[in-house]
Amino acid sequence: MDKRFSKRWRSHLRMAKLFDRSQRFLVECSILDLSATGARLKPQSDRPLPLELHLQDEVMEVSKRATLVWMQRGEIGIRFAPDADAG
Repeated sequence: MDKRFSKRWRSHLRMAKLFDRSQRFLVECSILDLSATGARLKPQSDRPLPLELHLQDEVMEVSKRATLVWMQRGEIGIRFAPDADAG
């Protein structure tokens, strides 16, 4: 059963970067799919990640605050903050 609140689109493996709350770079990742409320990502490394993240998609010139929701088989799921548009 799909528990998503909004429709998700495949992103054709577009790259993005994750930062911590202090804007320190953490890891590059592939965006596997994307919705208005979150994303499924594949980080380039398995380093530990904080719960609060900042996703920067340079292709779409989008920067969003997010929360780490799940981790499984080398992929992570994030949920964007309600006021996620950060610039």
